[in-house]
Amino acid sequence: MLARSPIRTKLLLALAILTAMVTTMAFSGFWGLYRYRQLANNVSQRAAEIPQTNALIRSVDILRESCRRIEEVRFQRAILGSESPLSSSILKSESEQFDNALREFSSVMDRYKASLANSPSEDILFADPQRQQFILSRIDLTLQQIKDIQRRPVQELEAIDFATLQLELDALYHQTQKLPAFLQMRMANVRDEVKGQYRTWIGVAWFCTILAVTMLGVLLWLFRTLVVQPFRTLLDGCRLVAGGQFNHHIELGTGDELDELGQAMNGMTMRFQQTCTELEEVCDDLDRQVRERTREVIQREQLASVGFLAAGVAHEINNPLASIAWSAEALESRLHDALHGTGDTRSITAEEAETLRKNLSRIQDEAFRCKGITERLLDFSRLGNVNVAPTDIGTLVEDVVSMVGTLGQYRCKSIRVDCPETVVASINAQEIRQVVLNLLTNALESVPSDGQVRVSIRKRDQQASISVADNGCGMTEEVRDHLFEPFFTRRKDGHGTGLGLSITYRIICKHGGLITAHSDGVGRGSRLEVTLPLEPVENQHGTSQAA
Repeated sequence: MLARSPIRTKLLLALAILTAMVTTMAFSGFWGLYRYRQLANNVSQRAAEIPQTNALIRSVDILRESCRRIEEVRFQRAILGSESPLSSSILKSESEQFDNALREFSSVMDRYKASLANSPSEDILFADPQRQQFILSRIDLTLQQIKDIQRRPVQELEAIDFATLQLELDALYHQTQKLPAFLQMRMANVRDEVKGQYRTWIGVAWFCTILAVTMLGVLLWLFRTLVVQPFRTLLDGCRLVAGGQFNHHIELGTGDELDELGQAMNGMTMRFQQTCTELEEVCDDLDRQVRERTREVIQREQLASVGFLAAGVAHEINNPLASIAWSAEALESRLHDALHGTGDTRSITAEEAETLRKNLSRIQDEAFRCKGITERLLDFSRLGNVNVAPTDIGTLVEDVVSMVGTLGQYRCKSIRVDCPETVVASINAQEIRQVVLNLLTNALESVPSDGQVRVSIRKRDQQASISVADNGCGMTEEVRDHLFEPFFTRRKDGHGTGLGLSITYRIICKHGGLITAHSDGVGRGSRLEVTLPLEPVENQHGTSQAA
């Protein structure tokens, strides 16, 4: 729970632990200082009481000495039986000295009581309040009795009064002697009395120290676990990503701001990888397009060269072929006259004439065949501007299919037309009819006797699509690469000039369209698809692809 808390909560917890640690140490230290100050104050207080108790003792000694001298003077006067002025003066002087000593004792006693009254109530080390009060009350009682005796003149005091006074002074002396003795005894026994206390507080001090050290250890452990390690993991991950390891995924699992930063770093690397992948795909596509455009440019240059060559060749050999065909016809006419003439006009046998007729017919057929080739070469080289008009492609394809279906060699083969909607495009109907015818004848010639050819017409965006698919012999990759080159053919019967698809390609290019060839391999059929714009496009050149 704490590991997934925000950094603010972790910092507050660390601050609380640090505060508790400082408070514990401060409590232990300040308590020791306060106890030391209390001890110093108590010692100072008791030290100030010692002179006062000594002053009390001295005052009592003076009282006792004064009382003894007064009693000696009275004793001398009693023995002599007369009162001399000298003895009276001495007695008076001793009496005044006794009064002064008594007042001095009362004054010191008052100061001592005031000192005790001002002493701290928590002083239990050097003071026993009950016993001190008991001694002070006894001293006050004795002092009061002494004052009662002292109020009468000395001359009126009887011997018994002096005896009583002497006893009271002795009692006062013994009681004042108890005060310093009691204080000394308390100071001597203070170590034994506070032994349990200072052991307890030493234990408290050690406990506070151990608790503070433990909290410091916990604080350091929490700081290392919750702050240092996530930062180190994040820094190591950033270094790996910076080194090119974009597949590295930073996992902190803390649920705080550092984890959020790590997730943001992961998202950035993921998007960077996606961008790199997209760029690679774009580069591959551009490379493929460059290769295709290069091949198309080369193919166009080849077609242009073939076109110029075809025009020259057709022009140069058309006239000799015409002469050959005319000469063969003339010979055939002469041969006919020779065979059907009479008399001497018949100079050859019937067998020889039949052989000559066959040879002449062969010359005529081959000459006309060459003439047809030259005408097709001229057609190939004369493709010019496209005169277009809106044409229903579906109807055009139906007309071509109907015409091809009547041919004897194609009657046993199936042709299906799929045109679910009317597709009208601006095209040259005659040239596109030739394109469809070439595609159909190639498809029909590649399928067996019970083969099928499917023609599909679709409208896709602003383009018309004509697809001719068959289940015939299929194509190899080599055939697909050279399919639209002039004079390229793979017919085994030796027929065909290899110009049909080349002318188809040039017509599609003039219309600004695209022709593509698809085949999954030999024996798996083929599909040729023509794409034409619905509206005429100026300065548009078509392209071809083999797939």
